Amino acid sequence: MISAHQHTNQCTINEEQTFLFSQSFEQYKGMLYAIALRMLGYGEDAKDAVQETFIKAYTHLHTLKDKAALGGWLKSIVYNYCIMELRCRKKRAIVFNEYAKEKDLIEDAMHDVEMTPDEIKNTLASLSETLQLATMLRFFSKQSSYQQIADILSIPIGTVRSRLAESRTKLAALLTQKYQLVKNNKAREMEDFYSYHFYSLYDDAVVRNAFLDHFDDDVFISLTSGKTKVGAEYMRKEIEFDLTYGARAILNEVHSSGNISVIEIDNISPPDQPDLCPAAGTFIAVHPHNKIEKIFIHNAPKLAHWE
Repeated sequence: MISAHQHTNQCTINEEQTFLFSQSFEQYKGMLYAIALRMLGYGEDAKDAVQETFIKAYTHLHTLKDKAALGGWLKSIVYNYCIMELRCRKKRAIVFNEYAKEKDLIEDAMHDVEMTPDEIKNTLASLSETLQLATMLRFFSKQSSYQQIADILSIPIGTVRSRLAESRTKLAALLTQKYQLVKNNKAREMEDFYSYHFYSLYDDAVVRNAFLDHFDDDVFISLTSGKTKVGAEYMRKEIEFDLTYGARAILNEVHSSGNISVIEIDNISPPDQPDLCPAAGTFIAVHPHNKIEKIFIHNAPKLAHWE
């Protein structure tokens, strides 16, 4: 990695600040690389994106007022860098696959009105629930193929395509009317809620109960197998299972439009039962009134107790 001292601006940054920033950056480097790799699709380009993120963040460190916002700030930097890289690829006449072309429609509109990823997600809240579900999965989830979206939402692939097409048309129109947009803080509030509660879910009973209270008593639960459940008690039993056997769900990423949140997790199985849980999972939570009324739970095929 290029030395940070080679890229300082007029603001003085001392050695202690450099050391602390470098330590903090190391914690987020894996997450930034995953974002860049998913967007750019090539390891060396993703590494360049992470390096450029480090340089830009370091040289603009004096503009960050809230240290607790470092993670979100870094994600915005790497996301915007990748968008610009994709635009450069287009100018060099590189042929994109269907997924990349689809993303370009939104990315071009976002760039033209200079909107951040958070503003994009807030704009999605203006769409219907069915369009939000398909769009959030397509652009803010690891489960982003047409087939995966169709499996999670239990709808035909053709329906997925038509919903995404409708979403792109409506979203592009909304993005070009930036001056009419009103900032919706609910998206950020929901992302902060899940980030905070997942962090202490297994270690703090107060936090755990607050998280479980976030589920409506009659929450509708759709599982990977296609089975459905009703009631918050199911979720409580699943967490009790994890506590009993020493399994944990670790938050990887969370993206919210305010009414719908896509929550990506990594699962940690106990050492004596390494195959107890799938490696990862995706939760799509629908919470238009601040309580989860519906949740789609998608896990890897090797699944022990979520069914």
